Amino acid sequence: MARTKAIFFDLGETLVTQNIEDNLVTMKALQKISRILPRGKPPSELFSIYKQGYKVNERFRTKHHVEIPIQAWIVQLLRRALGHEPGDSLVEDAIKIIVSARAENAVVFPDSKPLLEKLSKRRIKLGIISNVSSHDVAVEILRRVRLLEHFDKVVTSAFVGIRKPDPGIFLYALMQFKLLPREAVIVGDSERHDIWGGRITGMKTVLVSKRPMVDSIADYRFFSLAEASVTLASL
Repeated sequence: MARTKAIFFDLGETLVTQNIEDNLVTMKALQKISRILPRGKPPSELFSIYKQGYKVNERFRTKHHVEIPIQAWIVQLLRRALGHEPGDSLVEDAIKIIVSARAENAVVFPDSKPLLEKLSKRRIKLGIISNVSSHDVAVEILRRVRLLEHFDKVVTSAFVGIRKPDPGIFLYALMQFKLLPREAVIVGDSERHDIWGGRITGMKTVLVSKRPMVDSIADYRFFSLAEASVTLASL
């Protein structure tokens, strides 16, 4: 087995989670967006428009493994709410509200920082590979929970345009360190996105999940990052 030169982590539900349910985070953001619209719209109406657009976008990006960037779906949301094309400044302000809401409600898992501090002492590269419609959301979450300093690269589907499990985003991440797939590890909570995607790319795979998973194809499986710590430090 080739010596590991880099470990990549998924972000959401691997290193961090939200302190409230995802739809509530979105609703809080839409309440703020409703206040900056030229013509007031009830937050509940904005949420209904958002959910309709989300269903369409989610089907498309899941089928084709491509990202719908935040700029696109925010414009779509505002266009339907206003009945005309939104101005650039309104779009930018709405995006800032969404980014802030996502970052403000992020909570780091208690075993994330100790593991990253342990791995940082090794001569090994650390990176993020995350499915997220805004690169800024990923960076701001990492900054807010004080994990950003541990990572050499943050690779997001928003930046690359490709979503996990497509091998393209994994290969792009590997290119940042000029590594072969067998020289890197992907750690994540999703069998489909992280493990399957990493496996077909040729990376070593580590599943960290409390969900029952009888037939996982991961090379290693743990219920927590703390439990995975010794193995990750020795790969």
